[in-house]
Amino acid sequence: MKISNKNKAFTLIELLVVIAIIAILIGLLLPAVQKVREAAARMSCTNKQKQIALALHNYHGTYGVFPMGQPQGYATSAGGGVLQNNDRSNWAGSILPHLEQAGIGSQLDALLKAGGNTYTASFSTNVLPVFLCPSDPANPKIAATPGNPQGFHISFITCNGSGYATTSTDPRGLNLDGVFYGLSKVRLTDISDGTSNTALVSELIQGNDSNPSGHDVRGRMWNTVHAGTTFSTIYPPNSTVGDNTQSYCGAIPKAPCGAQGALNAFSLARSYHTGGVNMAKADASVRFMTNSVSPVIWLAMGSRNGGEVINEP
Repeated sequence: MKISNKNKAFTLIELLVVIAIIAILIGLLLPAVQKVREAAARMSCTNKQKQIALALHNYHGTYGVFPMGQPQGYATSAGGGVLQNNDRSNWAGSILPHLEQAGIGSQLDALLKAGGNTYTASFSTNVLPVFLCPSDPANPKIAATPGNPQGFHISFITCNGSGYATTSTDPRGLNLDGVFYGLSKVRLTDISDGTSNTALVSELIQGNDSNPSGHDVRGRMWNTVHAGTTFSTIYPPNSTVGDNTQSYCGAIPKAPCGAQGALNAFSLARSYHTGGVNMAKADASVRFMTNSVSPVIWLAMGSRNGGEVINEP
């Protein structure tokens, strides 16, 4: 019997079938991988918000009040605004010692005693991972445009209330109904609506710096003069209504800019998570708030003492 030594090879049709099967498997696998990655990112953001909420409570335990939303009023041509021009930090800088960042906290204290600018300080470019949500592709955002440094930007914001940061009756934003605003000194006992019914911390999406001003203030940790590191519940999460950060806004698809001006300023809670945002309440619990949350409930959660009855789903 004659034995053939001829090697058997794939036919073109067999090769195409194999390629088609591999393509289908990859098509099925990628969405699953993306879902796992997003779930991990969302969990990371949840854990970081929990740490921040506990740090805010630890600050309260030390000083008897929550830290100021920012140590000055929101900048506005209608009412002055900047009371301590060099100190443009915010609540995030105040809780650094409670987040195992005592070194930078000490540098901040020394700088302020010397009258230095926070947003040009050497530590202003330090990346602090606890303030970053991995879902935002802009992270870590350090500076704006060349020659216009703005320092480190954060992914989390605290709630200033259920209205505008600057209104015609209080253009500097010094008398809002949330827990954090310009020169705020809110105590736990001031939250008469109940800590489980009041918003404390949520998320933001960092804008780009292609706007005429050269930088977007949303998330600026060391140059907080506008409404960029506190949010309002005036509109639901991830609203299509654009933020008013007082002419310092660079729009991107999920973080649009609305009409810009000194009055009626606000930023909204936004994230890249599918369907909503994480939110830490004033009792330090964290839950996921969907974009479809009742606007009435969301609005009520922004105030600390509005007297609303909240029935969450």
